[in-house]
Amino acid sequence: MKDKQFECFYKDVLPDSRIEKRAEKIMADMLNFGNVVVNKFCPTNTERIGAYRMLGNNSFDHNDLAIGIYRACKNNERPGHLLCIQDTTELNFTHHLNRIREEDEDIGPVTKDDNAGFFCHPVLVIDPSLQLPIGISHVEIWNRRWDKVTKYDRDYKNQVIKEKESYRWITSAERTKELLTQATCLTIIGDREADIYDEFVSVPDQRTHLLIRSNVNRRLWGEDQNLFERLDSSVARASYELDIRHNRKKAKRTAKMSLKYERLKIRYPKNKAIGNNPNYVDMWAIEAKELPETVPAKEAPILWRLLTTHTINCAEDALKCVEWYSQRWFIEELFRVLKSKGLTIESAQLETGAGLKKLAVMALQVALTTMILKLSLTSDQDVKATLIFSDEQIHFLTIYMQKVEGKTDKLRNPYNEGTLQWAAWAMARIGGWSGYISQGPPGYITIKDGLDRFFDRYDGFQSALKYFKKDVYKE
Repeated sequence: MKDKQFECFYKDVLPDSRIEKRAEKIMADMLNFGNVVVNKFCPTNTERIGAYRMLGNNSFDHNDLAIGIYRACKNNERPGHLLCIQDTTELNFTHHLNRIREEDEDIGPVTKDDNAGFFCHPVLVIDPSLQLPIGISHVEIWNRRWDKVTKYDRDYKNQVIKEKESYRWITSAERTKELLTQATCLTIIGDREADIYDEFVSVPDQRTHLLIRSNVNRRLWGEDQNLFERLDSSVARASYELDIRHNRKKAKRTAKMSLKYERLKIRYPKNKAIGNNPNYVDMWAIEAKELPETVPAKEAPILWRLLTTHTINCAEDALKCVEWYSQRWFIEELFRVLKSKGLTIESAQLETGAGLKKLAVMALQVALTTMILKLSLTSDQDVKATLIFSDEQIHFLTIYMQKVEGKTDKLRNPYNEGTLQWAAWAMARIGGWSGYISQGPPGYITIKDGLDRFFDRYDGFQSALKYFKKDVYKE
């Protein structure tokens, strides 16, 4: 059973121990085979039947499975500052509608009304000192109804916030605060969808801050100008350079950026009765804008307007907030590994929306595990391998390392023994990576292949120990 990397992950979470073991094995197989399609990660018919039965079991749902993910995140928490990055992705199963019953309540329209699927909104927790994710603190999964009414019909602007889909930003932040009690400071990060006045009022506290990309040209208390105009008329406090990676919308370049920041009073929206809401909330606004001399032709300049509850005393404080917000690429990478770049969740061939939601929750943790291993190779900080591996697995890897390393100094593991980087380097080598830095870093497929082969060997090692009745861990 190649389930050791998720051993006890669901202990005391699911209805009985057999279901827990089956869920742990499914996650391990998804990790080892690098795929979440049951017919691809289950090598035998017996295992396929077991997987389908577990995913179709109605005695628990995806929220129960998520408890194991939260527990894993909690176990990796430490005192200090943590970034909690929220975002939403659409999981589209339109091409599988012939398998799913029309009356299935767990599938509905997505961004395009004639497409089918559901939405997934996780909170990815980053340790900024390590530049690595440590877990997922909350996940909201939901679908719309086929008979949903339009925003106009339900008077969306005047709806109570708890009745809106956007309430997920507040719920996820509150659940994260409840889970991560050891952290001395939490920064909740969201893109423009998170620009919600109710969130500004309810989420911040003495140890919890917001860092939100502005979407609304908000009114300011006691001023004639609105937010965007106020920032536009402000004096630049500093300039800096920003390396832009190539993508479909942006050319690769080193952008010259101007930096502005102001303390402002964000006035409550017109459509909200004051009630218990204050007349305004105090926040700091930051503008990072590309200067004209580096903007390519036919391309808009880089422009971030950020709202934060962190105090900005100097340009360095503002730049630190910009740097924290730039860590959103971690959650974008998680979605790529979950979907097209790795596990191909949207190719799953289950026949119920409930089963697909269960699969999505488990796949999130599997994608995160693979992602952490790959990213650890670029980390400047020593990270303990226990973030992913058990003490027994690390012990075996120490023994097995002599077969992984080459005979020359260039093929020796360059990382400190027992660190996650040390283990990731070994997984890449086992997966077929040459080990030469000049040939580039290993990719996700290489690391997943290495994990698969490593756990095969680890299982053999465990079997040998049982055969010889020798417990080396107690020596």
